[in-house]
Amino acid sequence: MTNTPFTARNISKFVVTTAIAYKATDVAEDAITENTRFNDDDIVVIIGSKLIGWGIADTVKPYTDKMVDRTADFIAAKREARQAKKNTKKQAQS
Repeated sequence: MTNTPFTARNISKFVVTTAIAYKATDVAEDAITENTRFNDDDIVVIIGSKLIGWGIADTVKPYTDKMVDRTADFIAAKREARQAKKNTKKQAQS
C-alpha cells in the first residue's frame, strides 16, 4: 500500500471517487431489487451493489483524477494571475 500525501488535491480526488461509488451503488441496488426477487437487506444485494459501485468508480478514476487536476491547476493559475495583477497595481502606485 502506498502512502499518498495528505493534500487538498488528493482529498478532492478521493471525495469525487467516493461520490461516484456511492451513487453507482445506490443505482445498482435499486436495479437489483426492482428486477429480481431479492430485497434491499439481502446480502447478495448489499455485496453485489457495492462491488458494482466500486468497479465503476475504479474504472472512471483516471478521468476523474484528471478533471480534479485540471480544475486545481486552473484555480491556481487564476490565483497567480490575480496576485500578479495586485502586485503590478501596488508597484504602479508606489
